[in-house]
Amino acid sequence: MKKLSLLLIAALLAACAPQGIQVPQSPVLKFLEPKSGLIAYIGSDGNVYLTDQAAASTTQLTNDVTAETQGTIIYQLPTWSQDGKQLAFIRLEQTSSNTLTAEVYVADMNDETARSVFSSESEYPFYLYWSPDGKTVAALTTTASQQNIALQNIPVDGSAPRVLDTGSPLYWSWAPDGSTMLVHKNGGNPNAFNQLSFLKLDEDITEFVMDVPPASFQAPSWSPDGAHILLTTLSPADKPQLVLADSTGEIQKTIAEFEVNTAFAWASDSKQFAYIEGTETLESGSIGPLHVGNIENDEDVVVDEKVIAFFWSPDAIEVAYLIPYVSEVEGSSTPLVYLELNILDIASKESRKVATFQPTESFLAMMPYIDQYHQSMTIWSPDSNNLVISFVDQNGVSGIAIIPSSGVTEPRLLVNGTYAAWSWK
Repeated sequence: MKKLSLLLIAALLAACAPQGIQVPQSPVLKFLEPKSGLIAYIGSDGNVYLTDQAAASTTQLTNDVTAETQGTIIYQLPTWSQDGKQLAFIRLEQTSSNTLTAEVYVADMNDETARSVFSSESEYPFYLYWSPDGKTVAALTTTASQQNIALQNIPVDGSAPRVLDTGSPLYWSWAPDGSTMLVHKNGGNPNAFNQLSFLKLDEDITEFVMDVPPASFQAPSWSPDGAHILLTTLSPADKPQLVLADSTGEIQKTIAEFEVNTAFAWASDSKQFAYIEGTETLESGSIGPLHVGNIENDEDVVVDEKVIAFFWSPDAIEVAYLIPYVSEVEGSSTPLVYLELNILDIASKESRKVATFQPTESFLAMMPYIDQYHQSMTIWSPDSNNLVISFVDQNGVSGIAIIPSSGVTEPRLLVNGTYAAWSWK
Protein backbone atom coordinates (compact mmCIF):
# COMPACT_ATOMS: atom_id res chain seq x y z
CA MET A 1 0.00 0.00 0.00
CA LYS A 2 2.90 2.37 0.77
CA LYS A 3 4.46 1.73 -2.67
CA LEU A 4 1.16 2.47 -4.39
CA SER A 5 0.76 5.71 -2.46
CA LEU A 6 4.22 7.00 -3.41
CA LEU A 7 3.65 6.24 -7.07
CA LEU A 8 0.23 7.90 -6.94
CA ILE A 9 1.73 11.05 -5.38
CA ALA A 10 4.38 11.17 -8.09
CA ALA A 11 1.73 10.84 -10.78
CA LEU A 12 -0.35 13.62 -9.25
CA LEU A 13 2.66 15.93 -9.03
CA ALA A 14 3.47 15.27 -12.67
CA ALA A 15 -0.12 15.90 -13.71
CA CYS A 16 -0.21 19.22 -11.87
CA ALA A 17 3.07 20.50 -13.24
CA PRO A 18 2.80 23.28 -15.85
CA GLN A 19 3.80 22.22 -19.35
CA GLY A 20 7.57 22.38 -19.79
CA ILE A 21 8.24 22.40 -16.02
CA GLN A 22 10.06 19.46 -14.45
CA VAL A 23 9.38 18.42 -10.86
CA PRO A 24 12.12 16.92 -8.65
CA GLN A 25 12.19 13.16 -8.40
CA SER A 26 11.50 11.58 -5.05
CA PRO A 27 14.64 9.80 -3.82
CA VAL A 28 12.46 6.76 -3.14
CA LEU A 29 10.98 6.46 -6.62
CA LYS A 30 14.13 5.12 -8.23
CA PHE A 31 13.84 2.02 -6.05
CA LEU A 32 10.13 1.56 -6.76
CA GLU A 33 10.02 1.99 -10.53
CA PRO A 34 10.24 -1.22 -12.60
CA LYS A 35 13.83 -2.05 -13.51
CA SER A 36 14.62 -2.56 -17.19
CA GLY A 37 17.87 -4.07 -18.39
CA LEU A 38 21.34 -3.18 -17.13
CA ILE A 39 23.66 -0.21 -17.60
CA ALA A 40 27.34 -0.74 -18.33
CA TYR A 41 29.56 2.22 -17.54
CA ILE A 42 33.12 3.43 -17.14
CA GLY A 43 33.41 4.72 -13.59
CA SER A 44 35.22 7.85 -12.52
CA ASP A 45 38.07 5.58 -11.39
CA GLY A 46 38.40 4.22 -14.97
CA ASN A 47 37.08 0.71 -14.27
CA VAL A 48 34.10 -1.04 -15.89
CA TYR A 49 30.89 -1.54 -13.91
CA LEU A 50 27.37 -2.92 -14.28
CA THR A 51 24.35 -1.52 -12.49
CA ASP A 52 20.60 -1.10 -12.67
CA GLN A 53 18.83 2.22 -13.13
CA ALA A 54 18.69 2.80 -9.37
CA ALA A 55 22.35 1.84 -8.78
CA ALA A 56 20.94 -0.51 -6.17
CA SER A 57 22.86 -3.53 -7.47
CA THR A 58 26.33 -2.78 -8.87
CA THR A 59 28.99 -5.21 -10.09
CA GLN A 60 32.60 -4.20 -10.69
CA LEU A 61 33.96 -6.06 -13.73
CA THR A 62 37.52 -4.70 -13.60
CA ASN A 63 39.67 -3.51 -10.72
CA ASP A 64 43.14 -2.97 -12.17
CA VAL A 65 42.80 0.79 -12.74
CA THR A 66 44.18 2.12 -9.47
CA ALA A 67 45.95 5.27 -8.34
CA GLU A 68 49.21 3.64 -9.46
CA THR A 69 47.99 2.45 -12.88
CA GLN A 70 45.65 5.30 -13.83
CA GLY A 71 46.79 6.67 -17.18
CA THR A 72 48.59 3.47 -18.15
CA ILE A 73 45.45 1.27 -18.20
CA ILE A 74 42.37 2.58 -20.01
CA TYR A 75 39.00 0.91 -20.56
CA GLN A 76 36.73 1.99 -23.40
CA LEU A 77 33.42 1.34 -25.16
CA PRO A 78 31.40 -1.16 -23.14
CA THR A 79 29.16 -2.65 -25.86
CA TRP A 80 26.21 -4.98 -25.29
CA SER A 81 25.32 -8.06 -27.29
CA GLN A 82 21.79 -7.93 -28.69
CA ASP A 83 20.44 -10.46 -26.19
CA GLY A 84 21.90 -8.51 -23.26
CA LYS A 85 23.78 -11.57 -22.01
CA GLN A 86 27.31 -10.44 -22.93
CA LEU A 87 29.30 -7.24 -22.74
CA ALA A 88 32.44 -6.46 -24.74
CA PHE A 89 34.89 -3.68 -23.94
CA ILE A 90 38.37 -2.50 -24.92
CA ARG A 91 41.40 -2.50 -22.61
CA LEU A 92 44.55 -0.50 -23.44
CA GLU A 93 47.74 -0.76 -21.41
CA GLN A 94 50.95 1.19 -21.88
CA THR A 95 53.44 -1.48 -20.82
CA SER A 96 56.57 0.49 -21.69
CA SER A 97 57.56 3.74 -23.35
CA ASN A 98 57.06 2.23 -26.79
CA THR A 99 54.69 -0.71 -26.22
CA LEU A 100 50.92 -0.41 -26.13
CA THR A 101 48.90 -3.59 -25.63
CA ALA A 102 45.27 -3.63 -26.77
CA GLU A 103 42.73 -6.23 -25.71
CA VAL A 104 39.04 -6.93 -26.20
CA TYR A 105 37.31 -8.41 -23.16
CA VAL A 106 33.95 -10.15 -23.05
CA ALA A 107 31.93 -10.40 -19.84
CA ASP A 108 29.27 -13.07 -19.43
CA MET A 109 26.22 -11.92 -17.48
CA ASN A 110 25.60 -15.43 -16.15
CA ASP A 111 28.70 -15.38 -13.97
CA GLU A 112 29.68 -11.68 -14.31
CA THR A 113 33.28 -12.50 -15.17
CA ALA A 114 35.35 -11.02 -18.00
CA ARG A 115 37.92 -12.74 -20.19
CA SER A 116 40.26 -11.55 -22.93
CA VAL A 117 39.31 -12.69 -26.45
CA PHE A 118 41.74 -10.52 -28.44
CA SER A 119 45.20 -9.16 -27.72
CA SER A 120 47.69 -7.27 -29.88
CA GLU A 121 50.65 -4.93 -29.58
CA SER A 122 50.28 -3.63 -33.14
CA GLU A 123 46.51 -3.50 -33.86
CA TYR A 124 44.32 -1.30 -31.71
CA PRO A 125 40.51 -1.66 -31.61
CA PHE A 126 38.52 1.60 -31.46
CA TYR A 127 34.97 0.47 -32.25
CA LEU A 128 32.96 -2.68 -31.42
CA TYR A 129 29.72 -4.05 -32.91
CA TRP A 130 28.34 -7.49 -31.94
CA SER A 131 27.15 -10.03 -34.48
CA PRO A 132 23.40 -10.72 -34.10
CA ASP A 133 24.00 -14.27 -32.84
CA GLY A 134 26.39 -13.12 -30.11
CA LYS A 135 29.16 -15.45 -31.25
CA THR A 136 31.55 -12.79 -32.51
CA VAL A 137 32.42 -9.15 -31.96
CA ALA A 138 33.33 -7.19 -35.07
CA ALA A 139 35.95 -4.54 -34.38
CA LEU A 140 37.62 -1.74 -36.25
CA THR A 141 41.35 -1.76 -35.58
CA THR A 142 44.12 0.60 -36.56
CA THR A 143 47.90 0.63 -36.36
CA ALA A 144 50.11 2.99 -34.39
CA SER A 145 50.57 5.18 -37.45
CA GLN A 146 46.78 5.12 -38.05
CA GLN A 147 47.46 4.58 -41.72
CA ASN A 148 45.37 1.44 -42.02
CA ILE A 149 41.91 0.47 -40.75
CA ALA A 150 40.88 -3.19 -40.66
CA LEU A 151 37.51 -4.78 -39.98
CA GLN A 152 38.14 -7.85 -37.85
CA ASN A 153 35.69 -10.46 -36.57
CA ILE A 154 36.64 -11.72 -33.10
CA PRO A 155 35.08 -15.02 -31.90
CA VAL A 156 34.07 -14.94 -28.23
CA ASP A 157 35.30 -18.53 -27.77
CA GLY A 158 38.87 -17.26 -27.97
CA SER A 159 39.70 -18.65 -31.41
CA ALA A 160 41.68 -16.57 -33.89
CA PRO A 161 40.11 -13.39 -35.28
CA ARG A 162 39.58 -12.94 -39.03
CA VAL A 163 40.33 -9.82 -41.04
CA LEU A 164 37.22 -9.28 -43.17
CA ASP A 165 38.07 -6.07 -45.01
CA THR A 166 40.26 -2.98 -44.99
CA GLY A 167 39.62 0.61 -45.96
CA SER A 168 39.57 4.14 -44.63
CA PRO A 169 37.04 5.12 -43.52
CA LEU A 170 35.07 1.92 -43.07
CA TYR A 171 31.46 1.39 -41.89
CA TRP A 172 29.15 -1.60 -41.95
CA SER A 173 25.78 -3.06 -41.03
CA TRP A 174 25.13 -6.65 -39.99
CA ALA A 175 22.36 -8.62 -41.71
CA PRO A 176 19.98 -9.76 -38.93
CA ASP A 177 20.89 -13.41 -39.46
CA GLY A 178 24.60 -12.62 -39.03
CA SER A 179 25.62 -14.30 -42.27
CA THR A 180 26.38 -11.13 -44.23
CA MET A 181 27.67 -7.59 -43.77
CA LEU A 182 27.04 -4.59 -45.96
CA VAL A 183 30.26 -2.57 -45.96
CA HIS A 184 30.85 1.01 -47.08
CA LYS A 185 34.51 1.91 -47.36
CA ASN A 186 36.76 4.71 -48.60
CA GLY A 187 33.98 7.29 -48.74
CA GLY A 188 35.56 10.72 -49.11
CA ASN A 189 39.01 9.18 -49.49
CA PRO A 190 40.62 10.70 -52.61
CA ASN A 191 43.24 7.96 -52.74
CA ALA A 192 40.91 4.94 -52.77
CA PHE A 193 37.80 3.66 -54.52
CA ASN A 194 34.54 4.53 -52.71
CA GLN A 195 32.41 1.37 -52.71
CA LEU A 196 29.54 -0.57 -51.18
CA SER A 197 29.88 -4.33 -50.98
CA PHE A 198 28.28 -7.38 -49.40
CA LEU A 199 30.59 -9.67 -47.42
CA LYS A 200 29.28 -13.23 -47.19
CA LEU A 201 30.79 -14.82 -44.08
CA ASP A 202 31.22 -18.54 -44.63
CA GLU A 203 34.40 -20.56 -44.22
CA ASP A 204 35.69 -18.31 -46.96
CA ILE A 205 34.79 -14.63 -47.19
CA THR A 206 33.03 -13.76 -50.43
CA GLU A 207 32.74 -10.14 -51.53
CA PHE A 208 30.04 -8.85 -53.89
CA VAL A 209 30.68 -5.24 -54.90
CA MET A 210 27.53 -3.24 -55.62
CA ASP A 211 27.48 -1.38 -58.91
CA VAL A 212 25.77 1.72 -57.45
CA PRO A 213 27.94 4.81 -56.87
CA PRO A 214 27.55 5.84 -53.19
CA ALA A 215 26.71 9.45 -52.42
CA SER A 216 28.06 11.26 -49.33
CA PHE A 217 27.22 9.20 -46.24
CA GLN A 218 28.87 6.91 -43.70
CA ALA A 219 27.06 3.79 -42.45
CA PRO A 220 24.50 1.73 -44.38
CA SER A 221 21.65 0.28 -42.33
CA TRP A 222 19.95 -3.11 -42.59
CA SER A 223 16.34 -3.24 -41.36
CA PRO A 224 15.82 -5.41 -38.24
CA ASP A 225 13.64 -7.86 -40.20
CA GLY A 226 16.30 -8.23 -42.89
CA ALA A 227 14.00 -7.24 -45.75
CA HIS A 228 15.38 -3.80 -46.59
CA ILE A 229 18.52 -1.69 -46.59
CA LEU A 230 18.96 2.06 -46.41
CA LEU A 231 21.88 3.54 -48.34
CA THR A 232 22.69 6.42 -50.64
CA THR A 233 23.52 6.66 -54.29
CA LEU A 234 23.62 9.19 -57.11
CA SER A 235 20.57 9.71 -59.29
CA PRO A 236 20.86 9.65 -63.10
CA ALA A 237 21.21 13.43 -62.80
CA ASP A 238 24.08 12.98 -60.30
CA LYS A 239 21.95 14.17 -57.37
CA PRO A 240 22.73 12.57 -53.98
CA GLN A 241 19.75 10.56 -52.78
CA LEU A 242 18.74 8.37 -49.88
CA VAL A 243 17.23 5.17 -51.24
CA LEU A 244 15.41 2.06 -50.04
CA ALA A 245 16.82 -1.22 -51.34
CA ASP A 246 15.87 -4.83 -50.83
CA SER A 247 18.16 -7.32 -49.09
CA THR A 248 20.09 -7.95 -52.31
CA GLY A 249 20.83 -4.25 -52.83
CA GLU A 250 18.25 -3.78 -55.59
CA ILE A 251 16.97 -0.21 -55.29
CA GLN A 252 13.21 -0.04 -54.77
CA LYS A 253 12.54 3.66 -54.38
CA THR A 254 14.07 7.05 -53.66
CA ILE A 255 13.22 8.38 -50.24
CA ALA A 256 14.71 11.86 -50.57
CA GLU A 257 17.38 13.89 -52.30
CA PHE A 258 19.89 15.85 -50.25
CA GLU A 259 22.54 18.46 -50.91
CA VAL A 260 25.45 17.82 -48.53
CA ASN A 261 25.29 14.49 -46.65
CA THR A 262 23.01 12.34 -44.52
CA ALA A 263 22.91 9.89 -41.62
CA PHE A 264 20.05 7.44 -41.02
CA ALA A 265 18.76 4.54 -38.93
CA TRP A 266 15.82 2.14 -38.73
CA ALA A 267 13.22 1.85 -36.01
CA SER A 268 12.70 -1.57 -34.45
CA ASP A 269 9.46 -2.12 -36.41
CA SER A 270 11.41 -2.22 -39.73
CA LYS A 271 8.89 0.20 -41.23
CA GLN A 272 9.90 3.57 -39.84
CA PHE A 273 13.26 5.24 -40.33
CA ALA A 274 14.85 8.55 -39.44
CA TYR A 275 17.54 10.55 -41.19
CA ILE A 276 19.42 13.81 -40.82
CA GLU A 277 19.42 16.04 -43.87
CA GLY A 278 22.92 17.44 -43.60
CA THR A 279 23.16 21.16 -44.33
CA GLU A 280 26.81 21.79 -43.44
CA THR A 281 30.03 20.23 -44.68
CA LEU A 282 31.68 18.41 -41.80
CA GLU A 283 34.76 16.20 -41.58
CA SER A 284 32.51 13.47 -40.14
CA GLY A 285 28.80 13.20 -39.40
CA SER A 286 25.76 15.23 -40.40
CA ILE A 287 23.93 18.18 -38.89
CA GLY A 288 20.59 19.53 -40.03
CA PRO A 289 16.85 18.85 -39.95
CA LEU A 290 15.67 15.47 -38.69
CA HIS A 291 13.18 13.57 -40.86
CA VAL A 292 11.08 10.56 -39.88
CA GLY A 293 9.48 8.47 -42.61
CA ASN A 294 7.73 5.17 -43.23
CA ILE A 295 8.33 2.74 -46.08
CA GLU A 296 4.59 2.15 -46.41
CA ASN A 297 3.65 5.76 -47.16
CA ASP A 298 5.11 9.14 -48.09
CA GLU A 299 4.56 10.84 -44.71
CA ASP A 300 7.50 12.95 -43.57
CA VAL A 301 7.73 14.23 -39.99
CA VAL A 302 10.33 17.00 -39.83
CA VAL A 303 12.18 18.58 -36.92
CA ASP A 304 13.56 21.76 -38.44
CA GLU A 305 16.55 22.14 -36.10
CA LYS A 306 20.28 21.55 -36.29
CA VAL A 307 20.16 17.94 -35.13
CA ILE A 308 23.50 16.18 -34.76
CA ALA A 309 22.40 12.75 -33.50
CA PHE A 310 19.34 10.68 -32.66
CA PHE A 311 18.30 7.38 -31.07
CA TRP A 312 15.08 5.49 -31.77
CA SER A 313 13.17 4.29 -28.71
CA PRO A 314 12.96 0.47 -28.52
CA ASP A 315 9.16 0.58 -28.96
CA ALA A 316 9.53 2.66 -32.17
CA ILE A 317 7.13 5.31 -30.83
CA GLU A 318 9.62 8.12 -30.15
CA VAL A 319 12.98 9.45 -31.28
CA ALA A 320 15.46 11.07 -28.91
CA TYR A 321 17.49 13.71 -30.73
CA LEU A 322 20.35 16.01 -29.78
CA ILE A 323 20.98 19.63 -30.75
CA PRO A 324 24.47 21.06 -30.09
CA TYR A 325 25.20 24.53 -28.72
CA VAL A 326 28.61 26.13 -28.40
CA SER A 327 29.49 28.47 -25.54
CA GLU A 328 32.64 30.59 -25.62
CA VAL A 329 34.73 30.50 -22.44
CA GLU A 330 36.44 33.71 -21.38
CA GLY A 331 40.21 33.30 -21.39
CA SER A 332 40.09 29.98 -23.26
CA SER A 333 40.46 29.20 -26.93
CA THR A 334 38.40 26.01 -26.48
CA PRO A 335 34.64 26.57 -26.39
CA LEU A 336 32.27 24.38 -24.38
CA VAL A 337 29.78 22.20 -26.24
CA TYR A 338 26.34 21.60 -24.76
CA LEU A 339 23.74 19.15 -26.01
CA GLU A 340 20.00 19.67 -25.78
CA LEU A 341 18.15 16.36 -25.54
CA ASN A 342 14.64 16.30 -26.98
CA ILE A 343 12.05 13.57 -27.50
CA LEU A 344 9.93 13.51 -30.66
CA ASP A 345 6.58 11.75 -30.42
CA ILE A 346 5.97 10.40 -33.91
CA ALA A 347 2.17 10.18 -33.65
CA SER A 348 1.62 13.74 -32.42
CA LYS A 349 4.63 15.16 -34.32
CA GLU A 350 5.46 17.16 -31.20
CA SER A 351 8.77 17.39 -29.34
CA ARG A 352 9.60 17.99 -25.70
CA LYS A 353 12.93 19.07 -24.23
CA VAL A 354 14.06 16.79 -21.41
CA ALA A 355 17.61 17.95 -20.63
CA THR A 356 20.49 20.24 -21.55
CA PHE A 357 23.94 19.09 -20.51
CA GLN A 358 27.66 19.32 -21.18
CA PRO A 359 28.63 15.87 -22.49
CA THR A 360 31.72 13.97 -21.49
CA GLU A 361 34.38 13.58 -24.16
CA SER A 362 33.39 9.93 -24.63
CA PHE A 363 29.73 10.80 -25.22
CA LEU A 364 30.52 13.71 -27.51
CA ALA A 365 32.90 11.55 -29.56
CA MET A 366 29.95 9.40 -30.70
CA MET A 367 27.97 12.25 -32.22
CA PRO A 368 29.74 12.46 -35.63
CA TYR A 369 29.33 8.69 -36.09
CA ILE A 370 25.82 8.20 -34.76
CA ASP A 371 24.67 6.31 -37.85
CA GLN A 372 27.19 3.59 -36.95
CA TYR A 373 26.82 3.78 -33.16
CA HIS A 374 23.02 3.61 -33.44
CA GLN A 375 23.46 0.01 -34.60
CA SER A 376 25.82 -1.07 -31.83
CA MET A 377 24.62 0.75 -28.69
CA THR A 378 21.67 2.61 -27.21
CA ILE A 379 21.02 5.17 -24.49
CA TRP A 380 17.37 4.04 -24.13
CA SER A 381 16.14 1.65 -21.46
CA PRO A 382 14.57 -1.51 -22.95
CA ASP A 383 11.10 -0.40 -21.75
CA SER A 384 11.47 3.00 -23.51
CA ASN A 385 10.81 4.91 -20.27
CA ASN A 386 14.27 6.32 -19.54
CA LEU A 387 17.56 7.34 -21.13
CA VAL A 388 21.12 7.36 -19.83
CA ILE A 389 23.62 10.09 -20.64
CA SER A 390 27.20 10.95 -19.63
CA PHE A 391 27.73 14.57 -18.56
CA VAL A 392 30.12 17.01 -16.92
CA ASP A 393 28.78 19.19 -14.09
CA GLN A 394 29.63 22.82 -13.37
CA ASN A 395 32.55 21.72 -11.19
CA GLY A 396 34.07 19.62 -13.97
CA VAL A 397 33.02 16.29 -12.43
CA SER A 398 31.74 13.69 -14.87
CA GLY A 399 28.62 11.69 -14.09
CA ILE A 400 26.03 9.27 -15.46
CA ALA A 401 22.43 10.49 -15.33
CA ILE A 402 19.05 8.82 -15.80
CA ILE A 403 16.59 10.98 -17.75
CA PRO A 404 12.87 10.10 -17.78
CA SER A 405 11.64 10.24 -21.37
CA SER A 406 8.38 11.82 -20.20
CA GLY A 407 10.24 15.04 -19.47
CA VAL A 408 8.00 15.60 -16.44
CA THR A 409 10.49 14.79 -13.70
CA GLU A 410 14.07 16.00 -13.46
CA PRO A 411 17.10 13.92 -14.46
CA ARG A 412 18.84 12.19 -11.57
CA LEU A 413 22.48 11.35 -10.96
CA LEU A 414 23.09 7.62 -11.14
CA VAL A 415 26.84 7.38 -10.45
CA ASN A 416 30.03 9.25 -11.25
CA GLY A 417 31.46 8.09 -14.55
CA THR A 418 32.43 9.01 -18.09
CA TYR A 419 30.50 6.71 -20.46
CA ALA A 420 27.41 4.52 -20.23
CA ALA A 421 25.32 2.24 -22.45
CA TRP A 422 22.00 0.57 -21.68
CA SER A 423 21.51 -3.10 -22.55
CA TRP A 424 19.16 -3.90 -25.44
CA LYS A 425 17.16 -6.27 -23.22
